[in-house]
Amino acid sequence: MEKFVEFKSNGKRIVGFLHIPEGKPKFPGVLLCHGFTGTKSESHFIFTKLARNLAENGIAVLRFDFMGSGDSEGKFEEMTLETEMADGERAMEYLIKRKEVIKEKIGVVGLSMGAVTATYLASKYKNVKSLCLWSPLAYPSIIRKKILTRKIKEKLEKEGKAYITGGGHYIGKGFIESTYKVKPLEFASSFSGRVMIVHSKDDQTLPIQHSLAYFKKFHLKSSFCKLLIFEKGNHTFITEHSETTVIKETTHFFTDTLRG
Repeated sequence: MEKFVEFKSNGKRIVGFLHIPEGKPKFPGVLLCHGFTGTKSESHFIFTKLARNLAENGIAVLRFDFMGSGDSEGKFEEMTLETEMADGERAMEYLIKRKEVIKEKIGVVGLSMGAVTATYLASKYKNVKSLCLWSPLAYPSIIRKKILTRKIKEKLEKEGKAYITGGGHYIGKGFIESTYKVKPLEFASSFSGRVMIVHSKDDQTLPIQHSLAYFKKFHLKSSFCKLLIFEKGNHTFITEHSETTVIKETTHFFTDTLRG
């Protein structure tokens, strides 16, 4: 079953889809956190495909749009790393309160910037037993380096927001400020559950050093940490092999770590 759902975060309506497997009354649950300018379906619908595959294998899934993204309320320029972390908390609380979900068996997936929220949730909620990061952002400073031209800096200081040419979005001053404050690798160092990280060597958006940094930090406490590297696939696993394999391996990871 796939069901449209909604809940509130900081007064804004957050929307998503809940995937419930057929069969027994309760299932482990997995929460999906999309990337910067992404949505609950993600590029080439890879989140939709993953959610359906997980549901076919006995795992409930919630995929949602962060505030200001996709179909959720709010403006994209109001988004910060902190608002996404707060949205993630509301999504987590919604998921674990569902009668179909075993609240003690929860996993989280984070793609790109969604890895920041995913790792934060894993460190905050003891319900989270397994965490999977796809092409994760470890150093938010890289966003500033890519976005902040002199002209955009002036716009942000003067108007509080600036249009990103070629990106189709305004960003707000608060978002840039949040990239100084939020340290995702600190969240990683406190998670003791199981972890899988996936990255492509030809990723043009985030270099593989981000995944390697997470891999090192997770080893401080994690009981299991696996790193899967593709030769090709780019940032969102756009080759046939990388898409098929990342969905298969992620499904296997969660069925192995959550259904036992």
